[in-house]
Amino acid sequence: MHPKGIQEKNNIFKELLVYPLIFVALVFLSWYYFLLPEGRWYHAKEQVYFLIFSVCAFFLAISIKKIFVFFLKGKNAEFIEKLIVILGTGVALFLFFYYISDYQNLKDASIGILFFTIAVILHKISELYRSGIYSESIIIAGSYILAGVTVEIAYSSLWPEPDKEHSINVILMLSFIILSVLQLISLIDVTEKQSLIKISSWLKRNHLLKFIIISIALFMLIDVRRVILLKDVKTGWIFVFVVLLVVFILLIASIRRVIKEEPDVRLKKHLQRITYDKIRDISSISKYVDDFVMTGRKSGLTSYLFYMAYRVEIPVVTASRIIAPILEHKDIEVTEIMSAKNYRVIEERNKQNRIKVVKDVTDNLELYGRGRYYEYRGNSAINTKDNR
Repeated sequence: MHPKGIQEKNNIFKELLVYPLIFVALVFLSWYYFLLPEGRWYHAKEQVYFLIFSVCAFFLAISIKKIFVFFLKGKNAEFIEKLIVILGTGVALFLFFYYISDYQNLKDASIGILFFTIAVILHKISELYRSGIYSESIIIAGSYILAGVTVEIAYSSLWPEPDKEHSINVILMLSFIILSVLQLISLIDVTEKQSLIKISSWLKRNHLLKFIIISIALFMLIDVRRVILLKDVKTGWIFVFVVLLVVFILLIASIRRVIKEEPDVRLKKHLQRITYDKIRDISSISKYVDDFVMTGRKSGLTSYLFYMAYRVEIPVVTASRIIAPILEHKDIEVTEIMSAKNYRVIEERNKQNRIKVVKDVTDNLELYGRGRYYEYRGNSAINTKDNR
């Protein structure tokens, strides 16, 4: 065997042993010093349960992951590795908060961490059902509902008496539920109407940002409104109207922009800003973008973008990071047998995802112009060193 291959195998084997050995050492030391009746700190074992159990649970999960990585390979194996880490982290956090205090309400509330972990795992599992017409959205919506209900139950367990001034638990629960409703509404793309398909794609993206905006709006409508109503009823309802009007305007403006937006327009504008020849080199960009969006072929668009980067002397590594969203993009796989309508829906979803990829490249070009290299999108597989 080649010396380099032997060295790589030895490194993998060493990495396999590190975390299991740490886990075994932690278990032995914990048992010897704290759990064994003759142990030096046996009398103080209950005071360190939160550290013993949580740390051991975390390293057990990492150890299982390393063993899993060593013996099994493939896309599904990598996916299971992530689930193992998520589950292990959730269990470790639960054990930490459960044993850190004798306060029964905290113990009851900490159980919510397990259910929230399940919600995160469900959300992750939805990736396996991307080719399903309804299943992915239903699973994601279910995970949001479970997360929202878990937050409400955990908050109520921790503080049994309701707080009349603050409704953070209700706000978070409603935010998750509204997010789940938006995810279910995104199934409107099965109608195959182009405008609804674009709206559906918008509803599926940027859920964290939507969650924050929804939470802020609900905070204004629930807590802030309550304070204003105590002073003046009329002013309070005017405030509610203004908040709802602003939310409605933002929603309509976002939807209209999504419907009217063409994927090649912004990209062309940003390329024009960094190229010397604004006519001859830019004129064919629409053809390559359309080819990528309609068929998924990457070669024409990536070659064109690399050529443009070469023309304006952008370093190769930086150009690779700018174009990374295209290089890393993977279409939703079509199952072997499905109805013609379902096939068309999957194809439309793939087109919308490719449009999103073009937008990410455009955003990267904008970030390049600002010198904000560290914020590039879609760079999980691109080396971040020497990027200037």
